[in-house]
Amino acid sequence: MMITKHALLRMQQRGIDENMVSSAILNPDETNDSFGKRKLARKTIGDKTLEVVYIKEEDITVITVYWLEET
Repeated sequence: MMITKHALLRMQQRGIDENMVSSAILNPDETNDSFGKRKLARKTIGDKTLEVVYIKEEDITVITVYWLEET
């Protein structure tokens, strides 16, 4: 799994670690198609929902990660 510089920065800012990202991608609660070849993986961690935007080709490239806001 490759993580872009942008995603690494967002992970640091948002208190998200690589294990959380891996868990969301490999064992998601939900996945959806996104723009172009991108996919969205959602995973509930504690009382929050993590969303990971990634592309899967030969390898997985993580584009960005964030916590979903409650509505």
